[in-house]
Amino acid sequence: MKKSATKKDDFTLTQKLFKIILPSEDKRKLKKLVSSNGFDAFIMSVILADATVLGIMSTKLFAIHPDQWLFVLDRLFMSIFIVEMFLKIYAMGFKFFRSGWNIFDLFIVAISSVPLASAFIVLRTFRIFRMFKFVHRWPLLGDIIDAFIALVPAVLGLSIIAGIFFYAFAIIAVSLYGNVFAEYSSLSTAMIMTLETFSIDGWMSLIATKVITVFPHAWMFFGVQSLSAFLLLISFFATAIAEVVNVIHKKRI
Repeated sequence: MKKSATKKDDFTLTQKLFKIILPSEDKRKLKKLVSSNGFDAFIMSVILADATVLGIMSTKLFAIHPDQWLFVLDRLFMSIFIVEMFLKIYAMGFKFFRSGWNIFDLFIVAISSVPLASAFIVLRTFRIFRMFKFVHRWPLLGDIIDAFIALVPAVLGLSIIAGIFFYAFAIIAVSLYGNVFAEYSSLSTAMIMTLETFSIDGWMSLIATKVITVFPHAWMFFGVQSLSAFLLLISFFATAIAEVVNVIHKKRI
């Protein structure tokens, strides 16, 4: 009985400590603050100012005449973003990680705040991408971002299929023309040439014309490439349009 009573007292004491350290009323006020439009507008203005500073720091004029104030502003903006993340995590708790945009924000701030970012402006520039989160404030721009995200799988699929075509046509080209043309003497160079000829007007390219001059029937090979590129492009556009319409339709329901 004494042990259970002690455990109960310890639990009660822990609850009291948490209430002192993390007052629920203050937490509710902070959550309301970080979720407000005014707070978002402030962070958006900081991101825009930060983007301006990063743009100035990337110019040749800055390289010749570096201004210490720009470095100070850059660090100030970074500090604001870090404090913002801490406030949101504190106010929202584990609910913070249920939002993909919050995780995106946290990742961007984390990767741009590493010490390496002070030497490489590329990492710091990632902070500009946080603007995508606020794009959803405007329905039309939000639709564009949603469509962009929806098209990523289609683009990956197109890349894989195109890669298979490149590989197949490169092997055929090496077999047919590798003994005569240095451009097709190896698989690696043949794939590079296929990148040039695998298009709707690929049969008119310089290398295709050169090969057809020696091998008159080569127009069929390059013609099949152009036809394949055309059909692949039409298939991609049809899939992309259907996917975008589907995403926008779901969003409107």
